[in-house]
Amino acid sequence: MQTALRWDPRVLEPVFKELYSLAMKDKKDFIPLLYNVTTSNKLMESYEGIGGEGLMEEWSRSNNQVYYEDIDELWQKIIKNRKFSDGRIIERDFIDDLQLTEIKRRIASLADSVYKTQQLQAVEFLVNAFSAVGPNWRGRNESYLGPDGKPLCAADHPYSPENSTDVQSNLGDKPLTIDSWDETAVAMQEWVDDKGNTMAVIPDTLIVAPYNARAAFKIAGLPDSELPKYEPGSNNFDANMYMGNIKVIVDTFIKASHRKNWFAADSARMKEFNIWQWRRKVENGTMTDFDTEATKHKAIGRWGYGFTNYSFIYGHNVQ
Repeated sequence: MQTALRWDPRVLEPVFKELYSLAMKDKKDFIPLLYNVTTSNKLMESYEGIGGEGLMEEWSRSNNQVYYEDIDELWQKIIKNRKFSDGRIIERDFIDDLQLTEIKRRIASLADSVYKTQQLQAVEFLVNAFSAVGPNWRGRNESYLGPDGKPLCAADHPYSPENSTDVQSNLGDKPLTIDSWDETAVAMQEWVDDKGNTMAVIPDTLIVAPYNARAAFKIAGLPDSELPKYEPGSNNFDANMYMGNIKVIVDTFIKASHRKNWFAADSARMKEFNIWQWRRKVENGTMTDFDTEATKHKAIGRWGYGFTNYSFIYGHNVQ
């Protein structure tokens, strides 16, 4: 780089791209852990909510023929792909004088900006899980109501658009303990669909901020560890039925103001109902300006994200 770097966009662009790639390397990506990551080829994507599948019928009770049951429509969710960008300006003098540290710092800061933007966006559904309106990654207020008109975690989710009388809750306010996890896990497994049949939810994931990491691993156990499987705080050496059966996600991007909040999730349903759609993954490129003798390196992408149904998660808003 010291001998080859010169004021030529054909030289600068691959160098900047390599610096960008190195700066992105080994950064932990929470998006695949929290979302169903898909590809979009339109301005926006529409997700049609469907109700419970019903149950099989006995052959003799369906006139000795296949029993067909209607599946009702639930709420529609539209996720629009938005365009995001950032860039850095590097003066020609930096190139001529081989100010490599400053060049690297500016490109690395661009990579950090892209990374932090996406990770902060990825936790918006958690940070704003209990609110109709809340701050986005830039601090600007947006609506975070779900397709049923309720926040992600609410006490009164209606069964269906046609049945708003019957409701069920995925909202709590208890600090994280093995007892509150147990109570939450039981409640999730008792959820029913719009037909009144069990949803068959399996809470197998615990999502916390770093504040609750210790409590979370006491419940779930440490990965690849052969620790005694006792309930935390038990004086009777009670067996911990959850140890080894729960995955813990400690998301460092959850705001400190929400540090005590925690979430139980069904990972399979989360990958079905929590959507992150790439329309155009981030691309970075370079151009030089004749008049100002500055090179501009940009990062631009398009994507969208949102949840289509609440029934993958139970949240505790702890004060």
